[in-house]
Amino acid sequence: MRKEMLAEINKLLINISSALNAQRSTVLLINEGKGTLDSLISQGIRNNLISMPLDCGIAGRVARSGISQVINEISKSEEFNPYYDSITGFQTVKVLCVPILTDNNKIIGVVQSLNKIKGLFNEKDLQILQSFAEAIALAIKNAELYVSAEAIKNDISTLLKVSSSINSELDLTNLIKLVIKKTSEITQSDRSSFFLLDEEENVLWTKYAEGLGTQIIKTREGLASLVAKTKKSNIENDPYSNPNFDRSVDVKMGYLTKSIISVPVLNGSGNVLGVIQSINKKNGMFTNKDLFILNGFASQISIAVQNSTLFEEINEIKDYLNILFENLDNGILTIDKNGIIKTVNTRFCEIIGTSQEYLIGKNYKDLDHRYFSFLDNSEYTFRSGEKFEKQSIESLDLNNEKLVFNFSALPMNNKKGKKIAVINVIQDVTSEERVRDNLNKYLPQHVINEIISKDDLSVFNGKYRTCSILFSDIRNFTSLAEELEAIKVVAFLNEYFNIMVDSVTQNNGVLDKLIGDSVMATFGIPYKSESDAINSIKTAIEMINNLELLNSARDLPSKVEMGIGIATGEVISGNIGSNKRFEHTVIGDSVNLAARLEDLTKYYGLKIIFCEDTFEKIKDKFICREIDRIKVKGKQKSVSIYTIVNEITATLSKREELFLQLYSEGMIFYRKGNFKEASKFFGRAHLFNSEDNPSQILNARCKEFMMSPPGINWTGTWVF
Repeated sequence: MRKEMLAEINKLLINISSALNAQRSTVLLINEGKGTLDSLISQGIRNNLISMPLDCGIAGRVARSGISQVINEISKSEEFNPYYDSITGFQTVKVLCVPILTDNNKIIGVVQSLNKIKGLFNEKDLQILQSFAEAIALAIKNAELYVSAEAIKNDISTLLKVSSSINSELDLTNLIKLVIKKTSEITQSDRSSFFLLDEEENVLWTKYAEGLGTQIIKTREGLASLVAKTKKSNIENDPYSNPNFDRSVDVKMGYLTKSIISVPVLNGSGNVLGVIQSINKKNGMFTNKDLFILNGFASQISIAVQNSTLFEEINEIKDYLNILFENLDNGILTIDKNGIIKTVNTRFCEIIGTSQEYLIGKNYKDLDHRYFSFLDNSEYTFRSGEKFEKQSIESLDLNNEKLVFNFSALPMNNKKGKKIAVINVIQDVTSEERVRDNLNKYLPQHVINEIISKDDLSVFNGKYRTCSILFSDIRNFTSLAEELEAIKVVAFLNEYFNIMVDSVTQNNGVLDKLIGDSVMATFGIPYKSESDAINSIKTAIEMINNLELLNSARDLPSKVEMGIGIATGEVISGNIGSNKRFEHTVIGDSVNLAARLEDLTKYYGLKIIFCEDTFEKIKDKFICREIDRIKVKGKQKSVSIYTIVNEITATLSKREELFLQLYSEGMIFYRKGNFKEASKFFGRAHLFNSEDNPSQILNARCKEFMMSPPGINWTGTWVF
């Protein structure tokens, strides 16, 4: 309808409302094809087309009967339909409605005024409105204008309804089908297609095109591709004369395309989403009017496609998160600001021993405190907005079985940063703690942490490593076992090993094995440190001291003694054994030497003996005494051996200092082969420490050599 006509009728409506002192007035025309009464112009309503069935409402009654209506109390009217008030946000109280008649008294619509501001609508008002109805009829008297107005109105009505339909569809597959159907409807064409642009392949594709079934069509040619590239709409009413037209689809489908209209579908940034296309106008050819309508429809399609794509992406993310949420190894439970449990995953229920149905919707404070006390930390997190963490919480599950877990509470904020909930996460470490407790009996804590935290345990494969090896052995165990009952022997050994193994692990050593009444331990396997040799010496001293305490506490037939040998050097460490069972151990000369040194403690009458490589690593921490230089049978290399005197920070008595000085002088002469002088110093040293066996042994050896010299090849090395 021409703008002039609409402007004229709009002026009439303004005059009507002014003359009748009404709040608003409306012109509604009959749509015979659809049997509806559609608003042409409605005061107070913008861009909102009102369409109602002819058999609906007061206006519908007037349009059907041609009888004017004056209603001053709308609540008593059975014809009034409040639905249209709900969609316009207007409250109708009074209605004055008259028919619009042509010259031959054909009803073409109605004009109505609503809500007289002062007083009631009366007979005089009715006459005024009827006069205006005649003026409105004159304005649309011209049949051509009326037909044009009705056509445009029908097109817009259809477009609005179609737009409403597609914007309510969020499923992309259903949306494409709906777009194709509605496109044919609004363009009155034989069939339509909706091509989407695949940006990665730079190709248009469609799975749902009328007449093609569900087969997927991809194309980089044809009019649709041209429209996608140029972003310009196209009407072609003689496609076979256009070189850009792709005839292959017609040939394949046995179809003849006579006319075709193509419109690009663009997003808000002006990028191509796809192309909407209609083929073969049912009545005549495609015109600019079709192009105008289809362009308007394309804008609605763009919004719908973007909404649908976003909805699909959100659903995919939601499904992904749901799957992730349900398959996490950790238990998760969320609590809102009111303390209500909103979500909980299956893993949480498995750990605690309950169900989602039992938890969701409950206030966490109403749960049994014996099992859910850890959730009290949620309140701290919610109030402070800070993360809360606590490791190795010991509790019970709902089956009253021991449960150990790590717990954390994290704040959940909305986009504005407002706290809305708390996420509670529990990590079940019950079996890990059980393993850790068991490993504690064999390994130091730092080694356990490495084993548990690292995926790569290749550190336990066979490798050359430098470490310190400690061997200990009970001296008189055989005689002790003969004097005690078997059960007492086992009890003693268990207590003995508990004490000795604790000394090893507390000094970062690793228990390698227990052999009868002997202990073998390593320091620096599998992870070495600068303190390995020092830790081995500390362990030896602790073991000796702890044995003294054990002797004092136990009522034994005789005092238990022990010897300890320590060697430092390169060994081969790794898993050794069969495919079904192996143990991590060390082998090499240093292992053999440590065992041999432990055995030599008996000969020298000492409690601790260690090699010179160990001495070099501990000499800054301990006062040491060289005992001898030995060579074990079968080995070419000789080695000096030492024992511990005290810590470097200790203050020695004058007697101890003189003893060490005399013994050291004796060793110097002994090495030079001056056995006479060496014997004097060893003898004098023995006077200051009559219980010292090495000074006695070396003194006796010197006297032997004075009687029978060892020869010119003497190196100061004693061979065992």
